[in-house]
Amino acid sequence: MTTESHSAQPLSKKLSDLAQRAKAAEDAFEAARTETKQKLDARLDHARSAVEQLKQTIQQDASSANAQAKEQWQDLQGRVAKRVEKIKADFSTRQQEFAADRAAVRADFAEDEAAAAVDDATSAVEYARYAVLNAVSARLNADSAST
Repeated sequence: MTTESHSAQPLSKKLSDLAQRAKAAEDAFEAARTETKQKLDARLDHARSAVEQLKQTIQQDASSANAQAKEQWQDLQGRVAKRVEKIKADFSTRQQEFAADRAAVRADFAEDEAAAAVDDATSAVEYARYAVLNAVSARLNADSAST
């Protein structure tokens, strides 16, 4: 590795930027743990945009680098592109899992409602049986009292 600087930014600036980005990632993680699904989706969209912007910046920087640096930048671009694709795939998977979870919750709710309706029907039938027997008993008492 050469000691000459071929990058557009000094190494200290890059390290400072890296530290800021790492802190922002840590803060985002902590905040995401308590956020709603909508806020988390918005945060994911923002992160995806930031990755795309970084990708464009890398592409711009690569155009001004020498041949060896261009190869390294292209390798980095490939890795970033793979990460972006993974982020997109993970997001899609999470959306599908969320939809499946929602469907399961709706099914559980529907099953609970059905069980409650069956319990209500069972109670109604038992009350009807009691009412019919009570009516027959009342009729027998009335008939025996009149004779």
